[in-house]
Amino acid sequence: MKEELVLNAFRTRWRTRINRLMRVKPVCNAVFWVRYFWLVRICRSLRAFQDLKLVTANGFEHNEKAILQGQPSDRILKLILPLSVLDILDENSRILAIGVRYETDLLYLSAYGFSNTRGLDLFSYSPWVDLGNMHNLPYANDSFDATIMGWTLAYSDDPVRAASEIIRVTKNGGVVGISNTYYPKHVIDTFIRNGEPMGLIHRRQTVVELLELFKENVKHVYFRHDSRPDKQGACVVIFSLKK
Repeated sequence: MKEELVLNAFRTRWRTRINRLMRVKPVCNAVFWVRYFWLVRICRSLRAFQDLKLVTANGFEHNEKAILQGQPSDRILKLILPLSVLDILDENSRILAIGVRYETDLLYLSAYGFSNTRGLDLFSYSPWVDLGNMHNLPYANDSFDATIMGWTLAYSDDPVRAASEIIRVTKNGGVVGISNTYYPKHVIDTFIRNGEPMGLIHRRQTVVELLELFKENVKHVYFRHDSRPDKQGACVVIFSLKK
């Protein structure tokens, strides 16, 4: 028994050290590229979810093009970093990340102490990422301690429905984290003139607009950040649920 405890402690210590290496962006990107090349180019494991109900007109095509190009982003850290300081979550907390596209989002989650994670997207090449639509999540009620959605809500034609699904699968008292891009009015006007669906005026791009989706289900706001009105930037909110 003592030897088993020592071995488990050793494994935990080294797993933690390895995970923390993912905080170094070149290391995380190297792991991504090895797995991406193997799973997508060699194993041909890229799959697509065909039920696109309530997904924006360009949502599928935009993400299909992006995942084939293989260009991961580290912007999810703007959501993960404030999440990582919450003492109500730990390494055993079950976390759902919606719209991950690449494994880098999950690698960064592990790097900051969240190892019990699942991803969900319209596309997946990874055993860590389930295929599905954010408007009809393939999980039971109260399945997750936290649900995060980074730069994904803009692809929804029914954000209220997407929010209701997040509420359904997240436990009472659990944590929700949402991030989106804020565009100044002149940028949105340009998008609309060019006929780009991502620039529609009903998009939710401020903390107040995001919280309105969850209404009375917002218990406590842990973190909020709005970009300056005249500057394109990130909008981020993290809060706990009551239901």
